Amino acid sequence: MAEDSGQHETARADMRSRGQRLLRRQSVAQAAVFLSILTLLSKFIGFARDAIVAHNWGATGVTDAFLIGMMVPSVLLGIVSTGLSTLIVPWYISHRKEDAARARELVNQVTVVWGVAFLAMSVVVLIWAPQLVHLFAPSFTDARYELAVKVTRLLVPMGFFNVMTGLMTGLSQAEGQFLIPLLANVAGNVLLVACLIFFSSPLGIQSYSLGQTVMSIIGLVPVVWFLLRRRGFFHSFDLRHVDWRAIGAFAALLVPLVISGGGGSLNTIVDRWFASHLVQGSVSALDYSNRLWNLPLALAATPIVTAVFPWFSSMAVDGTLLATYEDRVRKTVALMIYIMLPSIAGLVALAQPIVRLLFQRGAFTATATQLTAACVQMYTLGLIGQALFPVFHRVFYSFKDTRTPLIVGLAMITVNAFTDWLFGRWFGAAGIALSTTAAVTVGTIMDIVLVRKFFRGEVRTTPRYPLVQEILKTSTAVLPVIGIAMLGKSWIGVAQTFVGMALRVLVVCGTAALVYMAASAALHIDGWRVLLGRIRRRVTRGNEALSTDAQDL
Repeated sequence: MAEDSGQHETARADMRSRGQRLLRRQSVAQAAVFLSILTLLSKFIGFARDAIVAHNWGATGVTDAFLIGMMVPSVLLGIVSTGLSTLIVPWYISHRKEDAARARELVNQVTVVWGVAFLAMSVVVLIWAPQLVHLFAPSFTDARYELAVKVTRLLVPMGFFNVMTGLMTGLSQAEGQFLIPLLANVAGNVLLVACLIFFSSPLGIQSYSLGQTVMSIIGLVPVVWFLLRRRGFFHSFDLRHVDWRAIGAFAALLVPLVISGGGGSLNTIVDRWFASHLVQGSVSALDYSNRLWNLPLALAATPIVTAVFPWFSSMAVDGTLLATYEDRVRKTVALMIYIMLPSIAGLVALAQPIVRLLFQRGAFTATATQLTAACVQMYTLGLIGQALFPVFHRVFYSFKDTRTPLIVGLAMITVNAFTDWLFGRWFGAAGIALSTTAAVTVGTIMDIVLVRKFFRGEVRTTPRYPLVQEILKTSTAVLPVIGIAMLGKSWIGVAQTFVGMALRVLVVCGTAALVYMAASAALHIDGWRVLLGRIRRRVTRGNEALSTDAQDL
């Protein structure tokens, strides 16, 4: 009896110890799993938010004005946030390898210096809000213009907090902690929805501004707490002995990375500038469609890219064999394509019934559904490029090459601006979505060509990973998925109730997924083997298997 009690106590202590280790640091595989699970939860909460916004304000001039106003601080400052969160990982890891204490001291200095710079940028945005709104949406006048200016000024704090969160999140990931930023993001989304529910009547659409600000604060505070209490950052700031040479070197790397890594944000500015000249609701339709076509990226591509980036950086710093590094990259690319191809088939075929299911109620009309669904289809065609170019850019960054991503980013911005003008004239809002697909496709092709320079002259003792063969097998397996989605579209459209449509969408998607898995098993596709191997290890070995899952990528 005492022996059993002792065994139970030992088991409980072991479980507590595992939980504490998990909270301190996660492996690549654990990080990818947590990112996927919590991102899925966050997306469900996000759809609740979007459903409330769609019901209350639809795809109208009001939502167009709000989105332009939110874009000014979030996108302008978000361009810097993307570059910071990306650069800080290899920069900090490189310095930490030489001297951990010195690396933390440099990070403290970077935080103060750049924090002051971002605060100054925020003040500029606050003062020049009317001019910036006029620049980004020159066709806005009267009530729409005034609303956009008001939203811009109200959301300046959100922009500043998001920049600092990007820096802190990058540091947290470099320290192997992915869970706390994810939990903070989920909590922030919950509070945003609460603001929309409880304050939409007294505040109108400004309840959305309140929710965005609260979300940005909640996203920052827990990550700062972790770095302060658990990793020893920010205990002292020796501003009398700032290493300006290191700060300057950091800035030299950051500026081109901001332009290249912020290409997506710059393209958003260009897209909405052109969309503001189209019929009212075009800006809103592009924003609503983003929620759908981004779903496969958020649930699969982004977690994988985020989790492997510190690992890529360590491989570059530690001198891993180039052949090994290349095979890992090629295997990651194959897995991305394996996930994205059926997503493209499903979203292109089922865009209209899914948009109708999620948004068409209240102020969101059937016309808004058609416009949003067309945007979803055009955006979805670029999913493979959207999934792959961050992978290749992480390879460049791991070798501290920020010049090549800069060149690619500028090329993408140029292509996007030209095709926005051309396709927007031909196809309206859907044409602007198609221009994003064209730009990211060009950027990905450039990445594929340019990334090869890192692996020239490699010494191989094993065959190269058969990437082309895996892509061909995946393309074959997705053919029945296309057929099922096309046949299921009309069956879903017959349903008139929300529950009926939801059940039919689930049946069609579930059937397509089962057929895809069966075809993948029959064709021995490596992406399916990787995913199935992870599931089996979770079931049979639990947490002990998580530390070995990085070998699958």
